[in-house]
Amino acid sequence: MVDSRSFRDALGRYPTGVAIVTAFVDGKALGMTVNSFASVSLDPPLVLWSIETSTERYGIFEQATHWGVNVLAADQAGLAHACALEADLAACRTGWSGDLVPLIDGAVARFTCQADAVHPGGDHDIMVGRVMAIDEPRDAPALVFYRSTYCEPG
Repeated sequence: MVDSRSFRDALGRYPTGVAIVTAFVDGKALGMTVNSFASVSLDPPLVLWSIETSTERYGIFEQATHWGVNVLAADQAGLAHACALEADLAACRTGWSGDLVPLIDGAVARFTCQADAVHPGGDHDIMVGRVMAIDEPRDAPALVFYRSTYCEPG
């Protein structure tokens, strides 16, 4: 039997990118930091990320018809930390734009997605989205999460 702490520590040895998933709820720009973002399919263009079903932010994304995935730059570790603690993007002190979903200023890649499917996965749900639009507004190194620490690649 694998205990959860050992499992988490072993997963921490696999470096991942860091993103903030965003959505509008009642006109308010909300988000959360994730490192579970991945591609699913090129045709059609699908991506996924996972969310713990017991988190208070679960309801934001369970009901959202659209959400954004903002891949963070290496100099946005402070923003990643802030959005891990607080859902309100205004409280995270970040700029954003967008009408359908909030797209974060300074991100290295931004995906506008239509919610496509939700699949149960243990204590998480796997959120699948169809990519409707992408942009790469900044050519900079991406933020990496490795062994519970934010760092630059390399």
